[in-house]
Amino acid sequence: MVGKMLSDSTRVALLDAMFDGRAYTVTELSQHVGVAQSTTSEHLGKLLDAELVSIESQGRHRYYRLRGPDVAELLEQLFEFGHGTAVKRSSRVPSALVYARTCYDHLAGTLAVGLTEHFGTMGIVVPSENGPVLTVRGREVLSEAGVPIGPSEQPRSARTRPTVRACLDWSERKHHLAGTMPAELLTFMMNKRWFRHRDPGRGLELTTKGRHGLADTFGFQVPSAA
Repeated sequence: MVGKMLSDSTRVALLDAMFDGRAYTVTELSQHVGVAQSTTSEHLGKLLDAELVSIESQGRHRYYRLRGPDVAELLEQLFEFGHGTAVKRSSRVPSALVYARTCYDHLAGTLAVGLTEHFGTMGIVVPSENGPVLTVRGREVLSEAGVPIGPSEQPRSARTRPTVRACLDWSERKHHLAGTMPAELLTFMMNKRWFRHRDPGRGLELTTKGRHGLADTFGFQVPSAA
C-alpha cells in the first residue's frame, strides 16, 4: 500500500512538502507542488486512506500533516531505497536542502550528520547493540543547555518512541539522530533562532546566532555549506 502511494510523483511531492512537521491547507500544498487544488485534494484523500497523513479542522480550514514521526522515518527510508519517483534526490535538490533540513521533527542533512558525529566524540551519545544511547553525561550537557529530555527510563512498549535512534540520512548516506531528544533539540534551536525555515519546503537556514550557539554550547564547529 505504501509503495503504491509512492509510485506517483505528485503524492511523493506532497509528502515531501509535509516533512517539516507543519500542517498545510490544500491551497498551500497545491501551490507548493504546482498542481490544481482538485488534484491535490484527490491525492490527499488517498494518502489519508493509506494512513500516511492526518487532517485537522480549524474553523473553515482543514489542515494536513504527516501522521507522525514513525511515518516520517519510514518514508525517509523508503525514499532512500528507491521507492517512488522523487527519490535519489541528493543530485537534484538544492545544496541548501542537503545541508540542513527537517526530517519531520528533527534535524537532517550534512549539518545533522556532523552534529551526530560530534556528539559521539563528546560522549553525549554512544553506540550499543540496540543502537545509539544517550549517556548520563549527554543528559547533563543537554540539561545545562536547557534542552528538555524527559525521564531516563520509559515503560517498554512497541509504541514508545525511543530517546534516540539512528536515522539514515538520504543525502549523506550516514546516520543522524532521531527520537524524542533530537526532536526536543530542534525545537530548542528553533526557539533560540539558531535556525529558520526556508519557505516553501523543509529546508532550514542556519543563522549567525546558530553558528555561534552550536560552538559555544556544544563545542561544535559547523561545517561550511557546499
